[in-house]
Amino acid sequence: MGASGGAKGWSEAKESVGAKGPDELRRQIELTRSRLGDTVEELAAKADVKARARARMDSVRERVPREAVIVGGAGVAVVATGVFVWRHYYH
Repeated sequence: MGASGGAKGWSEAKESVGAKGPDELRRQIELTRSRLGDTVEELAAKADVKARARARMDSVRERVPREAVIVGGAGVAVVATGVFVWRHYYH
């Protein structure tokens, strides 16, 4: 929401309130419908947590090479084994 309490982009519609005829009124109605449709689509996309998580995972997969994940996983396994052995035999 903007500082004026309205959604971004609605200030233009506010300024042109008071159509000068039926054609202008129809144009304003179509513009409002279009903006409302865009807003509904944005809200629906934000509410779809599963799709957002999937998109985030896809983004991460594109940036991290498969080999790095394998090497990192192996490193975690080695550290976990070392901690287990240390705690089991030395404490």
